[in-house]
Amino acid sequence: KFSVITMRIPFVLTAAIIAAVALPIVDAFASSPAGTNSNALEAVKLVGEVDYDALAADPSAFPHSSSTLIARAKTILNPEVLLGQKDDGECLSPDFEFVAAVVGPIGKEEYLGALSNFKLEDSFDIQPNFFGFSVDPIMRNRVWFFNRQTGTHIAPFLGAEPKKADDKDVAKNELVLPPQCYHIDFDDELKMKEFGFYTVDRRQGNTGGLGGAFAYMYGVGKPLPIPECQPFKRSFRFRLLSFVGGLAQKFGKKEKE
Repeated sequence: KFSVITMRIPFVLTAAIIAAVALPIVDAFASSPAGTNSNALEAVKLVGEVDYDALAADPSAFPHSSSTLIARAKTILNPEVLLGQKDDGECLSPDFEFVAAVVGPIGKEEYLGALSNFKLEDSFDIQPNFFGFSVDPIMRNRVWFFNRQTGTHIAPFLGAEPKKADDKDVAKNELVLPPQCYHIDFDDELKMKEFGFYTVDRRQGNTGGLGGAFAYMYGVGKPLPIPECQPFKRSFRFRLLSFVGGLAQKFGKKEKE
């Protein structure tokens, strides 16, 4: 007979994933002004929600206001600075690090070197579509925000040519990335101390659930030959656990009948 613990393995894993990933994202969005759009919604008190106003009013947490941090983040994102690409890294802290789901952490010099040698904007017309800026109520020097990035393939990229207008696959020039959650951390002098991002819904878009540069590689059919540059696939062990758990659940139902 299968044990009750074995039967519950898939459900425990699912619950753990939801608790660890989905709930922090919901809280981050709920703290943003964009998360409420009516007086009725604003009046709702969520059990377990932080007192954002009280935390934001604490001057000892960080010497700059939420509005200052968000304005600074938008300045750094704008084309005149472009995350350090256009100002020779002037916006970056000396101990700056870039970190994403797979890449990083990498330091300032390596980051700037990578940007100078890998310019997506030369091959794609990119629309970042940022939204949802908010300051973390606990980590007061961090700005969270999202985007729904799209890109049109307009010039050769890693040997891949854009589809011509009369090509039946011309629609493949249009790339739609999954929504991504970004963060920028600042030091006391409003220099960018850390920058990173993660995809938050791999089922959306047409880049295999991949974000960042990996999305563009996959989108034009030139992904790197590593698992991290491929759409997510469950490991053999995960699939085996799910299969065993499914069988256990079926046997459990039959025994009850």
